[in-house]
Amino acid sequence: MSKSAEWDLIVVGAGAAGIGAGLAARAAGLKTQILEAADRIGGRAHTVRERGIAYDLGCHFLHSASRNPFSLAALTRGETIRMHGTQGAFPPALYRDGVRQDEETRAACGRYYAECYQRSLAVQADVSVAAAIDGQSPFRDIYTGWCGAIVGVPPERISTEDVKAYAETGEDWPVRDGYGALIAGLADGLPIRTGCPVSAIDRTGETVRVETPDGTLTARAVIVTVSPDVLRSGSIRFTPDLPDSVRAALEDVRLGFAERVALFTDGPVMDPPVIAHIMPRAGHMIGVNFHEFGQNTIGGYLAGDLAVDLARDGGRAALIDYTLDAVVEILGSGLRGKILGAISSCWSTDPNILGGYSAALPGRHAARAALREPFDDRLALAGEACSPDAFSTAHGAYITGTHAVSRMLQGGLRASRD
Repeated sequence: MSKSAEWDLIVVGAGAAGIGAGLAARAAGLKTQILEAADRIGGRAHTVRERGIAYDLGCHFLHSASRNPFSLAALTRGETIRMHGTQGAFPPALYRDGVRQDEETRAACGRYYAECYQRSLAVQADVSVAAAIDGQSPFRDIYTGWCGAIVGVPPERISTEDVKAYAETGEDWPVRDGYGALIAGLADGLPIRTGCPVSAIDRTGETVRVETPDGTLTARAVIVTVSPDVLRSGSIRFTPDLPDSVRAALEDVRLGFAERVALFTDGPVMDPPVIAHIMPRAGHMIGVNFHEFGQNTIGGYLAGDLAVDLARDGGRAALIDYTLDAVVEILGSGLRGKILGAISSCWSTDPNILGGYSAALPGRHAARAALREPFDDRLALAGEACSPDAFSTAHGAYITGTHAVSRMLQGGLRASRD
């Protein structure tokens, strides 16, 4: 590796993976620069504060909390979290066409969900979840909505090997003051340059050249942590190009879609508060959390095809309107007068993200390995899509960032002496 570079390491992207890489590089004494295209850090981890309430527009739960490195950070910092298990859990309320379903129906739907999961685990080939489950169940359309919420795509586009590979402990802990804020806080002191998109990476010379609006930067090595859809879009030009195996993998591992909406109320609207699945129409589900942590909010979670259709057709306004209409359907039109304001994400149209979290196509789970396979000792990819067993999570992304630095150190990258 060349020693005549401006930086030992450049990290492209300051999301969870980029922050993980930055912390690992700092521990190794590497002279590092992190470049972030957006005007903030965190990537798909993004907490906003509205009306005195912290709300996550991106990741919100410390998934698999007992093996999640962010859990220790949250506990050490004294964050208020809700420690509860979700393994096999089904929301306590299910609404269909504006009507709350009785307990027998809700329980039967929960059993169908569990059966679908077990069938996905039992199938021997890497096929779609749709091919593995009972498609004649009266709950099949509700399950489609559930898959959208969990994976970001319908069961026809979910790999059963992805289902098997994901390491789930059943611990999903929300953070009151924001998971995004927690992750961003870990980046304090890291050398991050925001508003600095990378347009090209050239590794044909003695040093790796990175093109930015601020000019050309040189480094001995580069870690790229942007989403697979951004890589596939061509917004970053690679010279030489990424290997054919990586380009093929980018076609096979794509982002699903997930958006979060917050409606701020003038007081409680659901007593007692519940977590509910609302089905405004077949196959389309909104997950709704009323008054989480006792706050005057209605949190909406829209995912899958529903989320991307709304976001692309009408942006944040469409996502907010759809969520409000769905809640009004179950609580009545009087709710509209109790809404003080609303906010929404719009990840699928954000050019720096282009979606929610990754889902391998059926028969293509092995493509994840191709994304993380080392192909050059001066260039590596990282991010949740590269994780072997924690894809679609912030902690999975973070770990891949630390691993990418570790691999480069093993390959000979050392701190410069200047």
